[in-house]
Parts: sequence; structure tokens; C-alpha cells
Amino acid sequence: MSDKRVNYIADVTGVILAGGQSSRFGKNKALAMLDGKTLIKHIVEKLSSLFSACLLVTNTPELYNFLKLPMSKDIYPSRGPLSGIHSALNYIDTPKAFITGCDMPFVNEKLIRYLCSMSENEQYDATIPFLEKGPEPLCGVYLKTAFPIIDEYLKKDVRKISQVIDALRVQKILQRDILSVDPDLLSFYNVNRPGDLEFLSNNNLRKILE
Repeated sequence: MSDKRVNYIADVTGVILAGGQSSRFGKNKALAMLDGKTLIKHIVEKLSSLFSACLLVTNTPELYNFLKLPMSKDIYPSRGPLSGIHSALNYIDTPKAFITGCDMPFVNEKLIRYLCSMSENEQYDATIPFLEKGPEPLCGVYLKTAFPIIDEYLKKDVRKISQVIDALRVQKILQRDILSVDPDLLSFYNVNRPGDLEFLSNNNLRKILE
């Protein structure tokens, strides 16, 4: 029998946020189908292959029992993705969490490993990609040290991640460095509207994944 070892990323939990209202999509986009699987299933499979521990943050856990993942609810409900990051950091046993949304089906393994390796510098609370168009906080690594700061802002009903980023010690990973592991920046492709899924027809999907 062959000894096939999984090269899991150490000391990091893979976290998927599925708490959005999907207002632009018109229905729960996490359960929308892409290439025979739900969007969220694509992401769960990717993260499960990289992390020994994964977590789904959702306020509707009954919708996601089929994923057979540990789940946690927001401590501060209805306050956006910042509340999901907060809940994840409160729940996890590892010192760090890789956070992504439920609508980024092409998040890249090389990028995830790169961000996690860069996060080993513990003088930072978070390691976040900064593209030319701005930060991508829902594709980043957060240390538990970020929890009390996020908690303080949520208690004040501050919901914008951008405001909290300014308060955290953030290691900014610039686009020029990200291009070395994700040349087409497909990891940051968001499915926000039904038209985005229509674009991902079988032919387009094959081209994207090639």
C-alpha cells in the first residue's frame, strides 16, 4: 500500500464565509450551481485539500449540513463579513485562519499557500492581497491577535472592513507579487450576479481552468 501523505498547511484553519444576503444575485449564491456543483462546494473541496481543519461561518447552518463541516454563527449578526471574520477567529483552535468568501470558486492553491507562508511573520495581525484596485480582505490570512481589535470595532457598530484594516498591523501583498502565483488573478473572480454564472458556461469554464 502506498503511503500517500497530504501536505496540509500547518497552524491555519480554512474558513469560508457564507453569511451574505446575496442581494445582487437575487438568491443564495452559495448554493448556485457551477459545473455540476454548488459554488460553495467548489471552495470547500479546495480548502479541504489544503487544511486539516475547515470552518463554515453562517447564520443558516441548516442549509449547509450536506457539507459536513464544523459551523459557527456570527456573534454580532447582520454586520457583514467583518462579523464573519470575527466569529471565525473566536472559534478556531489554530493561531491563524485563511478567510475566503463563498463566491470565489477559482481561489488558487498556489496563492493560498503563498499567503499562508507569508503570514509566518507574526509581527502582523493579517496578511492581505492589495491589488491595484484595492485590498482583497476576503482572500487573506488573519491571526487571532486581530480578534480583540475587530471585536472593539464591532461593539461600536463599525462594519466596514476597510476601517478595521487601517487599525490592524497588515502585511500588504502587492499585485506584482501575487502575479507570480496567480498570473490571471482568477482567485479574485467574484460571482455577484446571475450574469457572472452565465458567463461561466462550460466552454468559458474550461478556458478559465486551463
